[in-house]
Amino acid sequence: MGALQQNSAHFAERAFRNVLLLCLLVYVFSAKGNIEIDDTRYSLSTAQQIVAHGRLDIPNSEGYTFRAPDGRSYSKFGIGLALYYLPWVAAGDALSRFAHLPQLELNGFLVSFANIPFAILTLVLFAELLKWFGFTGTYTWLFPLTLGLGTMTWRYAVYDFSEAMQMGLLMLAVYGAVRGTSKSIVCGGAAFAWLFLVKLLNVVYLPLFLAYLLTRPGDLRRWARSAALFMSPFVLAGCFVLWLNAVRFGNAWESGYGAEARLFFPLQLWQSVPQLLGSLDTGLFVYCPVLLLGILGWKEFASRYRAEALLCGGLVAGNLILTGAWWAWHGWWVWGPRFLVPMIPFWLLPVAFWLAHRPSQAKYWTFALFTLISVGLQIPGVLVKDNEINFIKQSMLTKQEQRFAPSNYVADCIVFWHKLGGRNEVYPVSEFHIPGDRQLDLTGHGTFIGFNVWTEQVARRMSRPALRWLPLAALFLFGYLAIRVGATIRDRLHATTSV
Repeated sequence: MGALQQNSAHFAERAFRNVLLLCLLVYVFSAKGNIEIDDTRYSLSTAQQIVAHGRLDIPNSEGYTFRAPDGRSYSKFGIGLALYYLPWVAAGDALSRFAHLPQLELNGFLVSFANIPFAILTLVLFAELLKWFGFTGTYTWLFPLTLGLGTMTWRYAVYDFSEAMQMGLLMLAVYGAVRGTSKSIVCGGAAFAWLFLVKLLNVVYLPLFLAYLLTRPGDLRRWARSAALFMSPFVLAGCFVLWLNAVRFGNAWESGYGAEARLFFPLQLWQSVPQLLGSLDTGLFVYCPVLLLGILGWKEFASRYRAEALLCGGLVAGNLILTGAWWAWHGWWVWGPRFLVPMIPFWLLPVAFWLAHRPSQAKYWTFALFTLISVGLQIPGVLVKDNEINFIKQSMLTKQEQRFAPSNYVADCIVFWHKLGGRNEVYPVSEFHIPGDRQLDLTGHGTFIGFNVWTEQVARRMSRPALRWLPLAALFLFGYLAIRVGATIRDRLHATTSV
């Protein structure tokens, strides 16, 4: 029996390494190669200003910057993101001088890959968290695979919003607190401090972590020590932010969002929460159906690990309430409910408890089916540019046509199949199930042509059509990984029959 368990653990370890390699390859080849959203441009501009001039002020832009009393303008977004971009900008500047390529475009190209390390970190920590909860074998690689490719983790790993970054930092904060050693708590506290620097609103989750640490088994001395270890990095980060706000805005309590920071409307929750969970435009369960199974596992999770379930459940509920109350709860022109993305691992975690409690073939097949559907649903969102869908619906359709326009997800699938057929960027309105025979011509928009991946973008900008076929080289690597997984399964079956 001991040999069988050892062999099973070895198989799971090899399978998990293959899962990480697979996800990394998928992420790298589906990254965009350019900045997709305006929010990132201002954090990147701040990083470029720091590297070039040692200053934080950037040109004013209504809605994205905050003007200080001295007339200078600063990005309203958390300083943590700009600081993270510093080495990427420095690398871009160095490569620009060496390769004689446009500096700004090269910086944008590199930053489009900046979320991938945090997505991989999330998968590693998710596997470790599963082990901490007692899950072994298949669970430790199958669930990270589901998280990595069957949820919006994939989309936001290759997108330049900060949600994937927040997910990785939040996972580290939770894992550090749950593991409970002095070193892990300090690491968790440092991750939470960075999370706060990326988005100041994340401070609302601090009481959940402190409540968890202060209710763990132990005496008063241990509680105080754990809380102090976790809080120390956050206190330093908080002091830094207060000082930075005072220097920039003349007011330590001014975050840069101005009056927008107070635009929370709890009375809209009855309308926003159902749409955040179930609508075709922003529904979490529509974009990630496998997370529906998590609802079935919370009872078992809470019965076995009450404190940890309260921590994870508090994060999920708090995030849902805050997002639903925010005036821009829909996240604007994005793929799915982006503000819920950092909590996706905690929506998925209870699925493992559901699957392990009274396991059956029906449960396994249900999980497999939901996972495959979820993986398939991510592909249109990864390969089609969000702005193309919104440009069509908001700028090209008449008011009458907009009444018949499909949801964002359905429209995304339509555009995906259109591109998959190799057709040009001309869409009859009837293709979107809109009455009429008018055609929508997008051939003049270069960034909309083809699939939204960096190889396509680079091939078009550099007039190197052959680069479009570069992702095919990855198929050989994918095939190699498939063979490796098959070999490990064969070895495991052989060992099982031998024992």
